[in-house]
Amino acid sequence: MLMERLILVAMWLFGFVGLFLFIPRKDRRKGFLAFLMFQAVIWLCDIPAFKYDLLRAPVRELPKATDLPLTIDYFFYPVLFAIYYVHRRSKGNLWSRITYFFVWVSVISLFDIVIERYTDLLEYEFLKWYGMWMYIVFLFYVSQVCCNWFFKDKALFQAERWEMNEN
Repeated sequence: MLMERLILVAMWLFGFVGLFLFIPRKDRRKGFLAFLMFQAVIWLCDIPAFKYDLLRAPVRELPKATDLPLTIDYFFYPVLFAIYYVHRRSKGNLWSRITYFFVWVSVISLFDIVIERYTDLLEYEFLKWYGMWMYIVFLFYVSQVCCNWFFKDKALFQAERWEMNEN
């Protein structure tokens, strides 16, 4: 139980450090939206997954309030997605963008598998490692599509346009 608590504290520390070190100041707005978007998507997907026992979290922060692992799902993975989204390649070769996406998802899935195998923070009930990999691919893809849709029209976010409309 102590090892799990130390891992959760390390996730919080690495998450905050990652937010400030790996997301440049000019991209903080984009990173914050990506963070919130991933939280929304994972919330919609994790509620049924934990309710119907596809996943379990024996050690969690608020065991009497919720069955969900709050640190992992609502802080650490959204931070990783925000870092990914800010640094992703939006232009360039399609294969390099796809490779970049799948490398990120595979590393996060590998981290998830290690957590599941060696700690009590997560347990896969009916999912195998490849099911969790597909689940994380789905979460990243849907979150990325939503963020891209939000940032599609850059003219909406420029101050000059708002000033012109007020006159």
